[in-house]
Amino acid sequence: MSLTWRAVTRDDVPAVVAFTNLVGQRDGTGEVTTEQAVLEMFEAPRFDVATDVFTVWEGAELLGLGSVFCRDTLVDGRAMVSVEGAVHPDRRGRGLGSELLSRLETRALAMAAERFPGDPVRLRTSGGLPDSSAQRLLEDRGYRADNYFITMQVQLADWVDRGEEITTVRPDAEQLRATRDAHNDAFRDHRNFSPIPEDHWDFWGKSSTQRPEQSRVVVEGDRVLAYAIVGENEPGVSHVELVGTRREARGRGLARQVLLGSLRAAREAGQRVSELEVDSTSPTGADRLYASVGYQPVRVISRYVRDVETSDA
Repeated sequence: MSLTWRAVTRDDVPAVVAFTNLVGQRDGTGEVTTEQAVLEMFEAPRFDVATDVFTVWEGAELLGLGSVFCRDTLVDGRAMVSVEGAVHPDRRGRGLGSELLSRLETRALAMAAERFPGDPVRLRTSGGLPDSSAQRLLEDRGYRADNYFITMQVQLADWVDRGEEITTVRPDAEQLRATRDAHNDAFRDHRNFSPIPEDHWDFWGKSSTQRPEQSRVVVEGDRVLAYAIVGENEPGVSHVELVGTRREARGRGLARQVLLGSLRAAREAGQRVSELEVDSTSPTGADRLYASVGYQPVRVISRYVRDVETSDA
């Protein structure tokens, strides 16, 4: 093969979308994107597509794609850097995945050294479905399974709404902004969590995939106590991207209320499916709550990590 490794450009967006959606379908991960969502990536805070996205081509065909993203704060004393990548399903087994991972790791360690000089690093990535080729590559390169995310879905045409009374509302712009503080409080006792900065929250909130009309919050005064924030990456699929309850308000059934409100709103909007992910290590037993309102597990995606000490980098 005559390969070209280079940065991504706006002209590459259609190829990136086609590649991402093909990989998601063939690998069974459910990952899907749109041209508008990929274009928005070029404006993300502290993310430079010229240095933080890698592509490899054979002529006009995109064979591999990867990206690197560093958290803004240390997590358990380590710089947390996500390295995500994939190779075209028909071009695997030829060393491209290993080369892509090497390039991603090199950039990840340089990025961590720039932002957190002298601190140890944790590289984190998806291992895909059980016994995937990604898992085998990662284990060969010293990564270990860290946790698992369970995707759960409700088929809305079949969902039975028991008519429970709820007090949720569709969030307005101010309530959406206030949800950041509620989320950072709700998840501060979860593994691998770091607070979402204001600029990242604002950027994400303006995404073309956001569906505030299907989101729901419970408010008390000017404070958001519980929230279910919904997006739509795939037509007809209402994706609950964030759901949580402030620690002080747990035990009052508020998460159940926002989930029921978002399910009703999704069905009223004509959506086919509502879905969400839950961390298998969640300290709140969230999977039981999700099952109680109708969600059922459909796939499990692993997350792998590799720790790098400063002396090793």
